[in-house]
Amino acid sequence: MSGQNTFHEVGGSIGVAVMSTVAAAGIERGAIDGFTDAFTLSVVAAAVSALVAVFLVPRGKPQMIGGPHVH
Repeated sequence: MSGQNTFHEVGGSIGVAVMSTVAAAGIERGAIDGFTDAFTLSVVAAAVSALVAVFLVPRGKPQMIGGPHVH
């Protein structure tokens, strides 16, 4: 389970870094458009992620194989 938490934290950190970089690049040009660019990039990334999930996530309920596991 800790591997999932690690990837979640790393993914969040990378996402924030990319969005900050895009926004800062716009501010560096002397315009506030960097925030618009960063927001647009996040919308596109969310839309692409949703489309990928539609095709990769199987439909229906998952089948239990091997019975319940007690930890």
